[in-house]
Amino acid sequence: MQLMHLKNSELEAIYQAYKARIVFRGDDVKDEEGAYAVFTEQGTSASHMTATKFLDVIARAPGNKGEDADATSAYTQILLSLAHEILGAEVLPETWISLPKNKQPKSWAGIEDPVCPLLRNLYGHPMAGLLWDKGSQRLIQKAGFEKVLGWESLYVHKAKQLFLGVYVDDFHMAGNASHMDEMWKTLHKLIQLHKPVPFSNKYLGCTQVDVDPDSTQVSDKKQLFSHRMRALNDLISQL
Repeated sequence: MQLMHLKNSELEAIYQAYKARIVFRGDDVKDEEGAYAVFTEQGTSASHMTATKFLDVIARAPGNKGEDADATSAYTQILLSLAHEILGAEVLPETWISLPKNKQPKSWAGIEDPVCPLLRNLYGHPMAGLLWDKGSQRLIQKAGFEKVLGWESLYVHKAKQLFLGVYVDDFHMAGNASHMDEMWKTLHKLIQLHKPVPFSNKYLGCTQVDVDPDSTQVSDKKQLFSHRMRALNDLISQL
């Protein structure tokens, strides 16, 4: 099925763009006997707002910076043939699909109801989210990142002094500015990514505002801020 939507519809027109995609009809999957197919339950890693705010603070420390990069057509970067390798005991059954008429090659013109095997992890498939989550996790770890214990979707590269937060296909990196460009290149060899851009003032619905620390607006919050920075330093020292 083909879908189209207006990305960033809540923002000014200059930031809006129409995007289209072909999706798998996960609500209409049947087995060879015509019965609705049943897939095993799945769960993906959660992305926490606290981790995002943690990265925002790290990016503002002296000598650091923060950048975002989106994975290009994320789910489809994973081949369904790798499902067994990625998910261990889980095995995906061979899946055949019908293509929209305007996407069918001319050689199919004389076939009444043509179908073809699904090779890539297409959005809408019941296992698509889990395959991308676990598959991208393996690739991120190949780049030298380790999972931060107790923080899902948050990684640390101790040698490069970098943190990476992942929200589906959004890669949010903060840390040592001198190592970041090199790390993006390393990740790009493993995962197809758009060109990184500096942190914007809005991410996951939260707007970031830089405030003068000497402003009277925050003078009564300095003690709380100092306490949180000490807690942050303690966390970093444990990684």
